[in-house]
Amino acid sequence: MIRYAPILFSLLLAVACTPTASDINQEYANRLANVLDIPPPSIDKLSPIVEYTATRPEASFKLSVLQLANLGHCALAQDVARHNNQLGKLAVPSEVFKYQVRFIQLAERCIQDTKTQNQEVKHILRQAAEEKRTALPQYFAFMLSAEPELNQFNRLTFEETDKRGTDNEIQANESLAVLASIANSLLTPENIDPQKITPALSKLHNNSYIQTLMTSARRQISWNQKLTTWLSQIELEKTICPEGKNKKKAQVLHNIFNKYAISQLQPYQSQLSNQLQELSNSFAQISQAIPHPLYPDHAAALMTELKSSSRQHAQWWQGFYKVCKVAPV
Repeated sequence: MIRYAPILFSLLLAVACTPTASDINQEYANRLANVLDIPPPSIDKLSPIVEYTATRPEASFKLSVLQLANLGHCALAQDVARHNNQLGKLAVPSEVFKYQVRFIQLAERCIQDTKTQNQEVKHILRQAAEEKRTALPQYFAFMLSAEPELNQFNRLTFEETDKRGTDNEIQANESLAVLASIANSLLTPENIDPQKITPALSKLHNNSYIQTLMTSARRQISWNQKLTTWLSQIELEKTICPEGKNKKKAQVLHNIFNKYAISQLQPYQSQLSNQLQELSNSFAQISQAIPHPLYPDHAAALMTELKSSSRQHAQWWQGFYKVCKVAPV
């Protein structure tokens, strides 16, 4: 066993020392600064994204204890009784939403049941079901804003995303796909399976994939913008490639750009874009279903900003190659 210890230690050390994207960006900046003989840039601390907030709707129509007692033959009665007791009043937002869906689904069956003969009760059930149907998008929005597994997406993390295909990534995208499917059925709640909600939320419990991806994208955007602004202050014709002088500095800058930006950061940003696109596939559907208050698709916005900032950085280098007449390959 002892003879394997150095190998094991080396593997652990390699894992522990694997550079993050921010490490690579900072090294990229340091190498450029060393050639340019100016202080390297660094990015500012990220500010939190404003959290999504939505209020819980208030129900106008309620069944009295006596009316509820006359509905013992309906499956709806047990749901209503459970919701009205102390446990129901303390229900988490996802359970509140599930109750609204079940009420809508069970109310019509109870109304059509031949044992439901009280016309006043039928009238209340119809009005209550219609009210809940109208308010269902808002109940869904309330769940998105108040359920712990769903209101964590915009928080910052210390970690940065690295490899693809982790369990957290797979489970997060599976959960969002379920939520997107539910969002698409808010106007036809008969098609919603409320039993799918809790398993979807469980996959997001202690799962920081989404907030880590968004934090990583925001950091990379900041690096792209900071580096581009920093490089834009350089007067290439005077400091890097004066007419008639050797192009040693320009060649070194070219090598640094290839080693860090092209070989490492460009593939990383492509990975981030693909991951953000997968998130946006679900977030966009949720956003479309929740217009008031609008549920933001931060993934799509970050993807657009990431591509734009990366393109602007590449444009500076295109100008560099044009002015300094250095082959980009």
